[in-house]
Amino acid sequence: MRLATTIRGFRGLIPVMALAVSAWAVSAPASAEGKGDGGGAGEKAAPVPCGDAAALVTAVSEANSSPFGGSVILSTGCVYTLGSAAFTGPNGADGLPLITRDVTISGTLATIRRSASAGDFRLAEIAPGGSLTVNGVTFSGGRATSGAGTDGGGIFDAGSLRLINATVTGNTASNIGGGIEVASGGSAVLSATDVTHNSAGDGGGIHINTSATLSVSGGNISDNTASSSGGGVSNFGTTLLGAVTVARNRTTNFEGGGIATAVGDLTINGGRVAENTAGSFGGGIANMGSALRVQATTVSGNTATLNGGGLFQHAGTTQMIGDTVTGNTANGGQGGGIFTDGGTVSLAATTVIGNNPNQCVPALTGC
Repeated sequence: MRLATTIRGFRGLIPVMALAVSAWAVSAPASAEGKGDGGGAGEKAAPVPCGDAAALVTAVSEANSSPFGGSVILSTGCVYTLGSAAFTGPNGADGLPLITRDVTISGTLATIRRSASAGDFRLAEIAPGGSLTVNGVTFSGGRATSGAGTDGGGIFDAGSLRLINATVTGNTASNIGGGIEVASGGSAVLSATDVTHNSAGDGGGIHINTSATLSVSGGNISDNTASSSGGGVSNFGTTLLGAVTVARNRTTNFEGGGIATAVGDLTINGGRVAENTAGSFGGGIANMGSALRVQATTVSGNTATLNGGGLFQHAGTTQMIGDTVTGNTANGGQGGGIFTDGGTVSLAATTVIGNNPNQCVPALTGC
C-alpha cells in the first residue's frame, strides 16, 4: 500500500473551502453563460486577425490594462500559435500575459497552441483576483516541465476560471495538473468542455489542490495519463462532477485510473466512469480519504492492476446511491467491483454485478 500518494500535490494543510452549490445538483452558472458574448459594460472588445499570435498577446495585455477587464474575440476556425512566453513569474513561463483582470477569450472552433518548436511554457495563468472566461476555444500543447513551471501544463488557475464549450488537450505538466491545475484558493467552472489527452505526475487531466474548488457540468474528461495518481482527476479540494463522462484515463504506477480523491469532498452525479485503468488500485475511482458521494452514475469497464476494479476504498467515506457498478476487473487482486481496506462504503439502490474476479471484497450490504 502506497500511503504517500494521499498527500501528493499539497501546498500546505489549508482547510477546504465548500462549494456554493448543492451536493446533488448541477447547473451551468448563469454568470458563465453570458461571459462569452463580449463581457460586461465598459469592457474593451478586441477582434484578433486570423492566426496573428502577436495580436492575440497584445489584445490580452490590453484587456488586463482596463479597470473593467476586456474581451478578446478570435476569428472563426483560426489557429494562433505561440512561439515564445509572454510572461514569466514564480510559477514559471506563460504563453499569454498573466491574467490579472476579468478577461474573456471567445471564438468558434478557434485554437490557441504552443509551437512544437518553442521552449516550455504553459498557455495561460490566472493570478489571484484575476478571472478568465474561455468560450468555444481550444487550448493545446502547453508544457509546464522545467524550472519553476511544473504545474498546470495548459492552464494554471489561482483565481477564477470558466470554460464553456472549450477544449483543453495535449498539454503536459511534470508535476500536477496536466491540462488544468486549480491551485490553492482558485476556483474553476467547466460547462460542456472536454479535457483530453493531457499528462502529468498527479491529475493527468485536472488537479484540484487544497482550498480549491471545481464544478464540472457535462463534457468529457478522457484519455489523460498520470504517472502517479488520478489519471483523469486528482482531487485534494472540493469537486463536483455532474453528467460528466470520465473515460479511458490511466495511471501508469499508482491509484485512481479515472479519479483519485484524497482530501475534501468529491461528488459525482449522473455521469459515467468507464474504461479507465490504474497501475495499482482503483481502476475507476480510488478514495484515499475524502467524503465521496456517487449518485445515479455508471462505473463500468474499468481495470485495476491490483485491487478494486471499479472502486478502491482506502480511507474516508463513500456513499453510492442509485449507481451501477458492472464489467470492472481487478487483474491481480480482489474486488472486481468494489474493494475496501479502510473507511466505510454504503450502498443504496446500487447494483454491483458482472465484475471480475468478484463483486465486493469484503462483502457489503447490498452487494
